[in-house]
Amino acid sequence: MSHFSRRLYALTLAVLALWPLAGAGAKVYVTEPLLVSQPTYAGMTFYVFHPYNMPKDWYVTFDGYPVRKNGDGVWVYGTSNGPVLTPTNYIVGSVVPSMAGIVPWMQPAQISAYRSLPNTESMAVRQPAPPASTLAQGQTTSTWIPDWTYNTRFMAIGGWKGSVDRIGVLHSPAVPVAWKGNSPKMIYVWTGQSWYQIAPRESEMPLSALRRELYNLTRLVKRNQFVWYEEDMPVLAQQATAWGYYWMGEVLPGRR
Repeated sequence: MSHFSRRLYALTLAVLALWPLAGAGAKVYVTEPLLVSQPTYAGMTFYVFHPYNMPKDWYVTFDGYPVRKNGDGVWVYGTSNGPVLTPTNYIVGSVVPSMAGIVPWMQPAQISAYRSLPNTESMAVRQPAPPASTLAQGQTTSTWIPDWTYNTRFMAIGGWKGSVDRIGVLHSPAVPVAWKGNSPKMIYVWTGQSWYQIAPRESEMPLSALRRELYNLTRLVKRNQFVWYEEDMPVLAQQATAWGYYWMGEVLPGRR
């Protein structure tokens, strides 16, 4: 076989591998998985696919949810209205998408069995199960309403769009944190009574700035006797999207 024939043969195989095959009542997708990284969470990687009928710049995760990069290069989930996909403020890795009301673009079974898919442990390394949003009281279930929702100092951050575009919860101490962009001028941390401000040093990343202030933050939280409950997480996630901020979920400054 000549060099030209070998190249043509290889090209033909590549085209056939990307062609949707007819299955029992559904199309079979045979696109190769692509390993991507999530810049918001250092060390987080997960796999995405690009089905033949997916809109440009959109992908699906290993479990079938639509995702794409936003302007900062951060992967976010999307919602669909027919063939139209719209980015959400839920960052991949911050929530379990099914619990956030995000509908899969396709079912995992539709991803071709003809490809050896990656081990699921290599996917999103940060996907904790969401805490319950309600508390059972005997035969009655009441909606959980955190105290901070009544605190005007806390809720004021919803109007700080000039200096905030994302919000999450620090891993330890467990307190809400917020900032804007990848190189913020200021990071805001709720300590129970007010928003503590951290000014990153020159060329210092937000996680590094938080890591540097962990001792002071822990002292302030203990002094203010502030307690963050598991049930607070989904409430703040919904509030963040209502404000128009990206929800970051749990923030781990200990990871480099």
